[in-house]
Amino acid sequence: MKTLFGNILSFAVFFSCAFGLLVWLNASFLATDHYNNEFTVKGNLIRQTPSPKVVFIGGSNVAFGIDSQTISDSIGLPVINAGLLAGMGLRYTMDRYESYFKCGDVLILMPEYDHFYGDVTYGNPETAGYLPYLSDFAPSLLNLKQWNVVVTGFFKTTLQISVKGLYYKLLHSFRKEGNVFEYKMSGFNRLGDEVSHRSLPPNINNTGAYTVSGKFNAGYARHLFNQVRRLQHHGVQVIWLPPVTSRANVTLNRKQITLIIERMKTAGFTYAARPDSLAYPDSLLYNTVYHLNKQGVEVNTQRVVRILRHCLGVNRKRIANK
Repeated sequence: MKTLFGNILSFAVFFSCAFGLLVWLNASFLATDHYNNEFTVKGNLIRQTPSPKVVFIGGSNVAFGIDSQTISDSIGLPVINAGLLAGMGLRYTMDRYESYFKCGDVLILMPEYDHFYGDVTYGNPETAGYLPYLSDFAPSLLNLKQWNVVVTGFFKTTLQISVKGLYYKLLHSFRKEGNVFEYKMSGFNRLGDEVSHRSLPPNINNTGAYTVSGKFNAGYARHLFNQVRRLQHHGVQVIWLPPVTSRANVTLNRKQITLIIERMKTAGFTYAARPDSLAYPDSLLYNTVYHLNKQGVEVNTQRVVRILRHCLGVNRKRIANK
């Protein structure tokens, strides 16, 4: 019995040390340019940019969908693109960033439709599992479902980073990076836009739609609606926009989208534009139904500018004279 206990203890110590070494190796060397590190960068941008400012929050439809500088020049306010990945979980994203907003700020909220269904809002293990690596990680904000996702994903993500990280480090040491998109923190510009993909050829492969599955998450919807009310109470203007996606995706999920709109209306909210107005043909997509290519970003940015000018009451002459 003592021998068995000793073996178990020895294995536990060995595993803990080995895993701890992997975590250190990832954080110090292999994951320094990890895409998800941008979450902390975007949070710092929100905190450090003087008010009033405009902040876009959503998943990768936001990260890959707008030109923040063009929008800023058009409306005369600083603009921050705080979109990253839907897999990070909208709940944690909003919970973490909520306290960074100040009176006079404008929040443009653009959740993917998936965030309202099933457990998507709590994140997926592959993405949310990276949270413990972030310097601003706040575990106290997690509920039980999020804890399960993060803990499960942390072990998986750590191993994946070690294997993939070593592969890419070795690969790039022998040859220059090719004409292939890689999810990296260095792919973002100073305002939070993912820009590295804009010079690369699209890779959508005719997968411009998929069915949003699961039951409507009424519990999270209440949480989000209450969060928006708190922000409004503190002087933050919140504008809801439908996510940037493909026309086919909107058509396929019309029923799910209609339910979201109905629940928002019941709570006293509404989109500032029709879902179809930010839905695009596959020719403007990059590599998923929520990612736009360079031309798509240009088209979408102009549409968003027109919407915001109307919502914010921006005076063209005042902007021109600034």
